Amino acid sequence: MSYAKGIGFSVRKDKLVRNSEGKVCRRRWCCSIECLRNEKFNDRSDRIRPPKAITRENCSAHFWVGYEKKRDVYVVRNFEPHHNHQLVTPLESPYLRCNRVVRKSDLAQAVGMRRELFRTCQTYEYMVDQCGGYLNVGFQIKDLYNKLDASRREILLDGDTEAALCYLKAKGAMDPKFFCKFSVDEENRLGNLFWKDSTSLLDYIAYADVLIFNSTYKTNVYDKPLVLFVGSNNYRSTVMFGCALLQDETFETYKWLLETFMVSMKDKKPISILTDSDEVMRKAIDDVFPMSNHRLCSWHVSRNAQNNLKDDELLRNFQACIWEPFALDEFEKKWEVLRERASTPKQKEWLEMMYEKRDSWAESCMRGKFFGGMCTTQCVESMNKYVKDYLRKGVKLFKCIPAIDRAMLRLRNNTAKDGFNAKYSTPVLKTALTKLEQQASLIYTHRCFVLVRHEIESCSALTRDNVMHNFGGRVYVLSKYGEPHNNWTCVYHGGENMRIECGCRKHESEGIPCCHLFYVMKCEHLTEIPP
Repeated sequence: MSYAKGIGFSVRKDKLVRNSEGKVCRRRWCCSIECLRNEKFNDRSDRIRPPKAITRENCSAHFWVGYEKKRDVYVVRNFEPHHNHQLVTPLESPYLRCNRVVRKSDLAQAVGMRRELFRTCQTYEYMVDQCGGYLNVGFQIKDLYNKLDASRREILLDGDTEAALCYLKAKGAMDPKFFCKFSVDEENRLGNLFWKDSTSLLDYIAYADVLIFNSTYKTNVYDKPLVLFVGSNNYRSTVMFGCALLQDETFETYKWLLETFMVSMKDKKPISILTDSDEVMRKAIDDVFPMSNHRLCSWHVSRNAQNNLKDDELLRNFQACIWEPFALDEFEKKWEVLRERASTPKQKEWLEMMYEKRDSWAESCMRGKFFGGMCTTQCVESMNKYVKDYLRKGVKLFKCIPAIDRAMLRLRNNTAKDGFNAKYSTPVLKTALTKLEQQASLIYTHRCFVLVRHEIESCSALTRDNVMHNFGGRVYVLSKYGEPHNNWTCVYHGGENMRIECGCRKHESEGIPCCHLFYVMKCEHLTEIPP
């Protein structure tokens, strides 16, 4: 390294050979300008940013060292000192990559100044003044940014972490159902942290039908991803089931998190899970919850389509497959049209990849699977924004966790207020099906009743195309006025075990009776919604 700095070039590690015992028997160093850049990286058609300037010139300078077992020493096997490029001057050598090293003392000083709210650029300028110039610092400002970014992820079990864990331990002493679990790596650093309280357990037992979770942003000084487990209650409000801070976003970390979450929730598995399109997260869910329905966020799928399908007509047809509840045979026809219109290999490849995952994003394939009317992760995204209002970038752990608790208290207070309003107020009835609407006002909470009332109102736009007697009941074929080609079939069974089933399966998917069901109730002169 000293030789390279004096001559004026940068060193790069190259080949390494070990023997059967694992000992290094050969090592090669080369000039950093050795080899040439592969042309495929310059000719990419999908490139967004311009390519970086070429720095490789196929320099042949290198240095081989080999191990002599008899003498137990390393000796030089080959040395090629000649370069085919211009060497840098002594004033330029500090810019060479191998000469830019952030020492531990420099990093410690930068970390200390960051705690005092000094910006990284201000810290670097201070170090420049200390050393007497930019060339004497020994590294560039980008190197300092990279080192600080790496150090943020290393949470040592020091005062900050111990204070946070003591806070959680105190909560556990007051709450018998409180649960907290964390992992520590081999260097005694805090890895993953998960916690939830007794109220979260009660909420999960009541509303665990749909679980939504996502890792979206980093709020703390260590840049650890914050994961929130949320759901929707009977007021269609967000409830929080648990929180976690993760060391990374790998398959092993997500698997640890989901298994820990299940242990904390008495192994009660959700019916359905809604996440974004993160592939690693999807694999972890399939491994831990193989029987649960898994849906990808429709918004994320639509955004990915915009990035991969650069054709307006193609994009519109694909988005129709996301949102429209086509019959399966109609969905296949629509998809064939998409395949034929795709013009580039990239579009075709992306469409085939999405077709293989159609069971997790297409409305036609998701129909009948209960998701409580949710098809996006907006619930958890809004929850993240809600929590973020209590946090600021760079907050430490012992301040971050209590801030999240305050956000949860505020959220639960709003839920309690919804319960109070529902208990001591009555919605105004305004449809012609008064008895059905009145019963719905007693069954459903106010927010759900608004949706049910909309379905009751919508049944006035339906027409009856045909009625057939079959399977001991009546089969109604309905269509919307002005749209005779869109037919829906409802089956009515009377008697003691009265039930009505609709082909749109809105009730099975969202928990809300559809307008087709209310139309059949009207035709059958029912005064109560079948249980």
